[in-house]
Amino acid sequence: MHFTHRTVLDPGARKPRLIPRAWTAALASALAAAAAVLAQPSLPFNGPRPVEPGWHAITGVTAHTAPGQTIDNATVVVRDGVIQSVQSGGSAPVGARVWDAAGMHLYAGLIDPWIVVDAGKLGDAPGRHWNPQVLAERSALNGGGLDEGGKKSLREMGFAVAQVVASDGLLRGTSAVVTLAEDADKSRPAPAVVREHAMHVLSFARGPRGQRRGDDDDESGGYPGSRMGQIALARQTLADTRWYDAAARAHAEEPAKYPRPEPNDSLVTLHEPLPLVWDVESELDAIRAAKVAKEFDRKIAIAGCGTEFRRIDAIAALGVPFIVPVTQPETPRVESIADREAVSLRDLQTWEQSPTNVRRLVDAGVDVSLTTSDLRKGEKFWDGVRNAIRKGGLSEDAALAALTTAPAQLLGVADQFGTIAPGKSASFVLVDEAPLFDKDAVIREVWIDGKRHVINEKPAHDLTGEYDASFSLGGVSGVLKVVKGPKVTLELPPLPPDADAPAPAEGEAAKEPKPRKFNARKPTQSENRLNFLLDGEPFGAEGAWSFAAVREGDALIGTAMSTDGTTFAWTATRTGDIKKDAEKKGDDEDDAKDDAKDDDEEDKDDAVSDIPQQIVYPLGAFGLAEMPAQDTVVITNATIWTCGPDGVIEHGWMIASGGTIQAIGKGAAPSVPGGARVIDAKGKHVTPGIIDCHSHTGISGGVNEGTQAVTAEVRIQDVIDPDDIDWYRELAGGTTAVNQLHGSANPIGGQNSVVKIRWGCPAPDDMRFEGAIPGIKFALGENVKQSNWGNAPRTRYPQTRMGVETIMVDRFEAAQAYDSAQRASHGKVPPRRDLELEAIAEILRGERWIHCHSYRQDEILMLCRLAQRYGFKIGTFQHILEGYKVAEAIREHAVGASSFSDWWAYKIEVYDAIPYNGAIMHDVGICVSFNSDSDELARRLNTEAAKAVKYGGVPPEEALKFVTLNPAKQHRIEQWVGSLERGKSADFVVWSGSPLSTMSRCEQTFIDGREYFSLARDKQLREQATAERGRIIGKILAEKKDKSGGDGPPGPRRGRGGFRPGEAMSHDGHNHDGIDLEAQYLWMIENGIDPTRVQCGDCGCGLANTYSSGN
Repeated sequence: MHFTHRTVLDPGARKPRLIPRAWTAALASALAAAAAVLAQPSLPFNGPRPVEPGWHAITGVTAHTAPGQTIDNATVVVRDGVIQSVQSGGSAPVGARVWDAAGMHLYAGLIDPWIVVDAGKLGDAPGRHWNPQVLAERSALNGGGLDEGGKKSLREMGFAVAQVVASDGLLRGTSAVVTLAEDADKSRPAPAVVREHAMHVLSFARGPRGQRRGDDDDESGGYPGSRMGQIALARQTLADTRWYDAAARAHAEEPAKYPRPEPNDSLVTLHEPLPLVWDVESELDAIRAAKVAKEFDRKIAIAGCGTEFRRIDAIAALGVPFIVPVTQPETPRVESIADREAVSLRDLQTWEQSPTNVRRLVDAGVDVSLTTSDLRKGEKFWDGVRNAIRKGGLSEDAALAALTTAPAQLLGVADQFGTIAPGKSASFVLVDEAPLFDKDAVIREVWIDGKRHVINEKPAHDLTGEYDASFSLGGVSGVLKVVKGPKVTLELPPLPPDADAPAPAEGEAAKEPKPRKFNARKPTQSENRLNFLLDGEPFGAEGAWSFAAVREGDALIGTAMSTDGTTFAWTATRTGDIKKDAEKKGDDEDDAKDDAKDDDEEDKDDAVSDIPQQIVYPLGAFGLAEMPAQDTVVITNATIWTCGPDGVIEHGWMIASGGTIQAIGKGAAPSVPGGARVIDAKGKHVTPGIIDCHSHTGISGGVNEGTQAVTAEVRIQDVIDPDDIDWYRELAGGTTAVNQLHGSANPIGGQNSVVKIRWGCPAPDDMRFEGAIPGIKFALGENVKQSNWGNAPRTRYPQTRMGVETIMVDRFEAAQAYDSAQRASHGKVPPRRDLELEAIAEILRGERWIHCHSYRQDEILMLCRLAQRYGFKIGTFQHILEGYKVAEAIREHAVGASSFSDWWAYKIEVYDAIPYNGAIMHDVGICVSFNSDSDELARRLNTEAAKAVKYGGVPPEEALKFVTLNPAKQHRIEQWVGSLERGKSADFVVWSGSPLSTMSRCEQTFIDGREYFSLARDKQLREQATAERGRIIGKILAEKKDKSGGDGPPGPRRGRGGFRPGEAMSHDGHNHDGIDLEAQYLWMIENGIDPTRVQCGDCGCGLANTYSSGN
């Protein structure tokens, strides 16, 4: 027998092993037969069986097998859709179809982990969740998955695999991982579904962009209608999955003892141990989503928004993977003075820093995957990626990882996709002309599971170059230029000078005549044939002429024909390659100049990045690069209003260190500790930090969850917004802590949040005041019975004041029963955890205090009697403008009352308000505070306290307690704040004069011993903001107009609904009819209402106070 030997790889041997070719052939036949049996489709062929070679060898290619790993002159062998070998300089096996890829680059097929598809609607069959936004049982494949148009679009960008997700709902169902191979005909197997159920999908965007809240025709009333409502529904549903699984298992084990739980396909599906992926609209939402997942020990990935850099430290601390778009906000309009005054520094910085987003995430250790979704109209994915590399500093290896290995790992398909290695799917992309991330790169082919898809076929004949052309008509000769595209330009010698033209002025040189240029129209190339249209002007003829030529060697042999059939011959001989800059020229000379200029600008950007590396928190004006130092501070020679046992100390001193007050006294200060900061406060006054007992500042995504009468499950602490500029303004007025309250749209609203204004903190939860007693918002009167809800449908219960009492009694009774059942349960299945009743049960146990929006005496008495009936203490009555009428009842049943003096007559139920109300309640013995209920009024609560002196003669020291010690008592935090005493937190304010004087101003504000505001710091920050604005505006003006259409209105985002990065998110305060901010304001203007008016006392139901938050 004749043996012919060939070399094959043997992993077990130190040297290549020699195998007879006959044995190799027999082994190959056996493997092929086995593979054919395993790969047989279940779908019968409708006709002759197709014959396609499944054995390929791509030779001479530069194989980028993984990020940072490259094999030059590689041979990649593919058989039956699987990579068999990857080796440098290897020869193609005999029998394989050989593809010469010399000069090309090969990468693993790219993976897009977030592609939105229409998954269809679920019917009303048994097993549906009560809320139509919960669609967890639905698969993204229900609607047919990704159509061929979508697949083709992704293939053209180099993608081979994608995760598809449904386009609507809060809990949207399970995603699927699919390949992007071209759809086969009916007789062929369908493209592979790699993972039918990959992840559980959640989203803060209810549906496609523009869908309004409340549009659903369902019994949920449009719930949820706020960001905190969305979080509450997700939390309740995740809690229900645990209970439902336990209940179902208990019933299966002991059906006689445990009843069968009602059918709920969403809960069954959601309990499956798949990771979550949550689509968010802001960097703060990402933090919120990860926090919810952590509550339930669920793995999570975040489908991000592109502005994660604005909270990069908090994002990195989450330790979860991110799917990130490569979008960038519209270039801000700064051409006019009005434009410049309208744009915020935050928007300017967001625009500038956006290219750095991916790089910052990678540098922070975040696992990043990139997606083609979420691009604005006109944006291109590869432009965004290259911008992140060129301007943002992202390395090409990191970019490749974000497109291959990271999404493969995230989606659980790393064993098949993401790298080029034996045994993995033959899914890869072939790139020509330049490496993948170069702007000149051309994607030629995408292979998916061994199936070849031609994207940009490489021309067999290269016609580009410069040619000396001769035309028989008119004896015309010139230079013909053919560039890629193709684009064709004819250059002719300049015309002789006009004899009648005036001579140049004395001392002025004559202008050099320029060649005449004529751009061809509609040029096309087919094989070695070139066709184009050219006007007859160069040849002394009229009309358009059709030109056709065939390449023979270095010559073009052609014919031209006019519209009337006249023809002439022409030839062109190639003289060399075309100049590089000519390839960039467009249809006219101006375009060519612009493109050349673009190249110069890009070269400068490549060489030096001028984007600052420092990120301030929050981004924008007055942001801090780092938290203020917690120094040892010594105050001397001050008038100190302690609001404690020491009263007002003249010529006093105070020492604060480590965030607490160490000592306080009168006269000469003791020896100053080394390194201490000494503040000589001669002529100045020092007070405790002001505490606002009723605030709606810094609440993201809606102050109210007003879609239902009872929403005790929602939590303000879920939506703390540390970016709200009003925090800084309140610091400038001496406010150091606030009680963030749900609005007054429903009888029983959401849970409160007590925070310290730690401006510049990295994460929202850094603001929380640990130790404050939990609270909840209740409301009475016109708001909750929808008396002032305009033209919105008024169908929600209750519609009367009697109904308000009834709904409260109903929930108290239900909470009592719920609490008793929970305590009595000792079996396998405890009663279902109900987050709404859980919060109300805490009220009944005295663990949560009610803060009740109230005006009329009859309603105040009603709630006092309910408190007596159920044995709990009310925390505060808020507003309480008729409190002077029933002060004794309030003293008996409430911790305190929080009011204001001279806000009245803004609606019928407050007509009996009097400015002496606070003083009268104080004299009766009620713990009284004055609050703001307004971002604006919160800047000057010290003068609100002074009104207790003016209206009622309250002593000044006692009046100051209305905004310091008393609100601290009303939240049970008086052991830490509210007065200046040894051992308490160093939260204090330095005033230029008496804190109750309208002529005094806040000069310094300290929290935990850190100076968060001072006039000196403010001046410095203002100067920095002015300089930064000027720098970025100058940068924008110096750059060429945004190619994506910077002059036009922002385009919609592609890929998923929701808001664009950097864009303020507007939420309807009532959330009852889903109308947006613009519609609300137009309605107000049409009805003669000033949309900017401050409406204190509307408690979050006033439009002007509703839209204070933008995340």
